[in-house]
Amino acid sequence: MNIDKEQDIGNSIHETYIPRADIVEKICIDDILVPDTPSSEPDPLDIPPDGGLTAWLVVLACFLFNVNFLGILYAFGVYQAHYLLHQFPDSSPELISLIGTTYTTLMIVFGFPASKFMNMYGFRPVSGVGSILFSGGLVAAGFCRTVPTLLVTQGVVVGFGAGVLFIPATIGELLQNSRRNVLSEIHIPTAPVQWFSKRRSLSIGISSAGAGIGGIFWSFLTRAIIARLGYQWALWLSGAISAGINVLALFMLKTRPSRSSPMKTSFWRGLTACKSAKFVTLYLANVLGSFGFLVPFFYVPTYAQTQLKASPFVGSMLSAILDIGIVFGRVFLGIAADSRLGALNSIISAMILAGICQFLLWLPAAESLPLLYIFSFTYGFFGGGMMPVILARICDPDQLTSIAGVFYTSEIPGQLVGGPIAGAIFSHAHGDWTPVITYSGMTLFCASLLAVATRLQVERRIFVTI
Repeated sequence: MNIDKEQDIGNSIHETYIPRADIVEKICIDDILVPDTPSSEPDPLDIPPDGGLTAWLVVLACFLFNVNFLGILYAFGVYQAHYLLHQFPDSSPELISLIGTTYTTLMIVFGFPASKFMNMYGFRPVSGVGSILFSGGLVAAGFCRTVPTLLVTQGVVVGFGAGVLFIPATIGELLQNSRRNVLSEIHIPTAPVQWFSKRRSLSIGISSAGAGIGGIFWSFLTRAIIARLGYQWALWLSGAISAGINVLALFMLKTRPSRSSPMKTSFWRGLTACKSAKFVTLYLANVLGSFGFLVPFFYVPTYAQTQLKASPFVGSMLSAILDIGIVFGRVFLGIAADSRLGALNSIISAMILAGICQFLLWLPAAESLPLLYIFSFTYGFFGGGMMPVILARICDPDQLTSIAGVFYTSEIPGQLVGGPIAGAIFSHAHGDWTPVITYSGMTLFCASLLAVATRLQVERRIFVTI
């Protein structure tokens, strides 16, 4: 009798914690729903204070990190236009583009392994090493006079440094968009997420806005220094300024202690949890989309100077407008994701529009600079790179950090060779930009169709908040 009662109790608990299939479906191993176990009363030490001076200083620190490592990346188009048109006119566009794509790829590749070192040695020491690599790589690049040496310094060294600084904002954004609060189970330094609960969306939004603000700042500053002092001084001063920003951010960073057991994260554990059709479809969507995502950021300044005979200042202005679009787009999509539209619906719609606007706005802009301005803002607005949010909404929160490590490998091929492929297309087209724009637009549009397939696997009904 006691055994039967225990089985009945176990069955009732099992039924209590399985979500309704018509509301949400989870990605689990082999598509089997694994019930959440009831959580015990949280330790007071694990409850975020949701405000206070220290908490907002942590948000500001992550904002500054984003200003540096993503802002300089988004402003690389200014460097690329100068290298291609003035400094190294005999070099191929694909080789020059490889500098920026190597930066991006190593940032992604090294980001998650860096979390292991953070868990072992602490956030501040490891981030300090990353800051030295990042700023030191920029300073070293200022002494380079060939494209291969720039590839090593501005691409490889800076990319490794950015990989360490990549952790606080990216993992935090994933956790903020997951369906459960797994903060107390994760010891990866997720910065703002550790300090906020009710205001978590706001804190993550402010910190991630540093990418767009940084892109604006570095685009204008880089162009101004290159015009007056040359690209070497631009790199030297960028290294010095970024070092100062990183030091300030490191002083403001502080992680909260926790008594909860840390969640064990493992690439191989994530790999075994990624067998569902939904994950595979979303993974392929990100593989395809990553080939075209950075093409406008890298090539619009060059396009303006070659196709429209615009000045270098106009090129930096277009780069800044792309970043302004990112700032407003992230805020808008965050609001839309929390509304009746839902996260998956709003972000997938933005992906579709990011691909289509290249054909509707960039392609006809060959004779219209105002239209190119409109395209730059529109693409930045809709193409701000929000795919990880979909991942956070459809996967099991208990496996989120492990799955994220696997998911980000989907960006490696496209981030590494997507830009150089665009450069090779431009070279073989003898200066015709139509194939380049078609390549970028089609990769994003086809990726959005795969994302739609993921959405339909989660919920087949169209007019449903999800």
